[in-house]
Amino acid sequence: MKKALILLFGVILFFACKQENLLPDINTDLPMTGAGNYPIVQSVSPLNRTLLPDDDTDTSDIQASVVVTFSDFMDEASFSGNVTVLNTTTNDMVPNIEISYNKEARKLYIRSEGWSSSSAYLLRLVTGGIKNRFGTALDGDRDTIYDGSPYDDYITTFYTSGSDPDSCVATEPPIISSISPDTVRITNPQPAMTINFSTPMDTANISGYLANFKLYKGSETGVAVPIDTVYCTPISIRFKLKNEIDSLINGTKYFFTLTSANLKAKYPRNTPDYLLPLDADFDGPEPTEPNFVWYFLYDTLAPPTVSHEPIPNGREFNFTKRMDETTLTTENIKVFDATGYVPGTFVILNQSTDNVTTSVEYYFERTASPPFKVFVSKNVKSKTGRMLDSNGNGIGGEDKDDYWNP
Repeated sequence: MKKALILLFGVILFFACKQENLLPDINTDLPMTGAGNYPIVQSVSPLNRTLLPDDDTDTSDIQASVVVTFSDFMDEASFSGNVTVLNTTTNDMVPNIEISYNKEARKLYIRSEGWSSSSAYLLRLVTGGIKNRFGTALDGDRDTIYDGSPYDDYITTFYTSGSDPDSCVATEPPIISSISPDTVRITNPQPAMTINFSTPMDTANISGYLANFKLYKGSETGVAVPIDTVYCTPISIRFKLKNEIDSLINGTKYFFTLTSANLKAKYPRNTPDYLLPLDADFDGPEPTEPNFVWYFLYDTLAPPTVSHEPIPNGREFNFTKRMDETTLTTENIKVFDATGYVPGTFVILNQSTDNVTTSVEYYFERTASPPFKVFVSKNVKSKTGRMLDSNGNGIGGEDKDDYWNP
């Protein structure tokens, strides 16, 4: 009897364990967003600036659906009144669009049985109105910052047969594609300063346009330096110092400032107005754009750079310039090993034949073991007062000029 009970218990335990193993695996592919995360548009079909294909070519009108997939489960009721489609060819709103939402697939369907041929369209999903199940507003420009409508609305374009991608309006603001000289040291006292844009800008009021470009000495609020145009086209502009006899001051930083809000793209008609101003910080449209500011350094003297190599029981730091030895301190030069900071004794050598470079031999004051990491502060200076340059742009002492290796 006792053996039978043990056997019965074993069978029950076996099936209990087997039943537990039959539970389905957890689906880890579900959206991992919540109340604190802004929902975004994950994909759209058709893609921006592409053809909306006709579902039924046997009928005269174009029947088709635009499909939007979200990153999160959305509040279905929030789509009501917050989905619009504009025919940007005629500047007419598309009437009677059908909206449906598949909550399991997180897909929104925007359908019309009468899209016009030879037309371009702009679809807008209005943020603030459209929310996820937690009540968090749509982040249409995916910058993780809520700027409200229209700045955070999601917009995309498409066109129908008889039209082409160039008939679509822009969906992003203009940006600066390149500048020169771009945050570097220069040795020309009368440089050309060039700004290139991603798209043609509105230069109709040329005097008003040019008033938005300024050069300052020392800081972005320093003394203004007079400049004049070498050329000005909608997509590129170049400046020089206004007076031919003027020169930049050696060892001085110069800051170029653009008033972004006043610089606007020359986009096709019916482009949303909020997309026209220059996007100075490359994060999409926003209510107030900051000025675009960059700097360069005019200096005929190069800053020091540093390298290092192992020596017995230490490291040797080799500077490309003769250094101010008062800046070569234990605060500014350090070695670390697997357990932390390794204190060291310095031997400073000015060993090149022409006496224009400096080396520091750093001897460990305790037993050290790899891996090693070395540090030289950006605050070390050459004899001429130039600070360390580790990022290679020729300007010493910047935020990212501390030397770390590896």
